[in-house]
Amino acid sequence: MGSTAIVIVLLLGLLVLVGIGVKLYDLRRKREAEGVHLQAQVSDALLRDPNVFGLAVTPTAHVPWSGHPVTLEVVGRVPTQEARDQVLRLVQAEARSVRPDVVIEDRLVVDASVARVA
Repeated sequence: MGSTAIVIVLLLGLLVLVGIGVKLYDLRRKREAEGVHLQAQVSDALLRDPNVFGLAVTPTAHVPWSGHPVTLEVVGRVPTQEARDQVLRLVQAEARSVRPDVVIEDRLVVDASVARVA
């Protein structure tokens, strides 16, 4: 009788551990999907705006574990400070419309030799 109870308790414990693992995997997958959605929305906004279309600017979402805000890294080269400011305003507005707690990391470089890609 005692060994049967031990086996049942061990099986229940294993089931609980598997359930916790599945839940954590599901939470991670959902957070990554949110990051991909945010990155796609911002990329689309950059492509739709004729003032920044053609600039080599790439938004990349970094999704930490639950409880921490998503970080959106904006990387690229722009020809003027005005273009940089315009890109950052657009990225911030679009990102905040998708997720209000997003943190934007500016990695844009002003380089006068950069030409727009048409």
